[in-house]
Amino acid sequence: MARLLKAGTLLLLLVVPAFIFLFLKIFGENQFTLQTFFPVIDAKTGKIETRPAQNTFFGSKAQDTVFYAIPEIAGTLPDQKGFSTNLLKGKPYIASFIGLDCDTTCSKVAAQLNRVQDIFAERPEVMLLSYVDRDSVAEHLRKSYEVQPDKWLIAKPDTLETTFIAEQYYRIKQRPMTGRKNETFTLYEGLVLIDPEGHIRGFYNGTDKEDIDRLVLETRVLLDIISK
Repeated sequence: MARLLKAGTLLLLLVVPAFIFLFLKIFGENQFTLQTFFPVIDAKTGKIETRPAQNTFFGSKAQDTVFYAIPEIAGTLPDQKGFSTNLLKGKPYIASFIGLDCDTTCSKVAAQLNRVQDIFAERPEVMLLSYVDRDSVAEHLRKSYEVQPDKWLIAKPDTLETTFIAEQYYRIKQRPMTGRKNETFTLYEGLVLIDPEGHIRGFYNGTDKEDIDRLVLETRVLLDIISK
């Protein structure tokens, strides 16, 4: 009797974990999350703004947080065609800020952006957007870094300087610090991941290969979130 009991217990210990594994394998679904930055604060109450939740799983009274979204920015592309960030609505994109000239920092960032362009070559929905202040810089980038015009947009803003756009619109200087060594990057080293609704989903050091690897991973996570 004791042997049968031990055998039964051993069998149970072996079968139950296997059953759980198979159940999760067949019916489970991996869930990845990605932070959304800068909830909107009501100026009068000081409270975070909310709106009725799109997913009503938790009831009709459920609320979603309202997050800051990048406003429209207009400009021109190297071929002198008009540009607006509204063209990128519905697509995730990675923003960078080149400025007045392409110095050593610019060269490092552009080389990494070229790498990202190649990684997502088969994902047309993933776009790159670089802001420049001079047409000559746009031309240099286009010729030197194999820019694919349907994948990597280089825009010269109509009225705003790149530094203003990076600081005020993409909020690079307001990014939360995580303690990683690569968080101490300058404005022109910064890359920002934007989701299809214009929300900020990540900040990265464009000269740091490990941080670019994180950008690639989190862009894939964002694509997975979008697909679901």
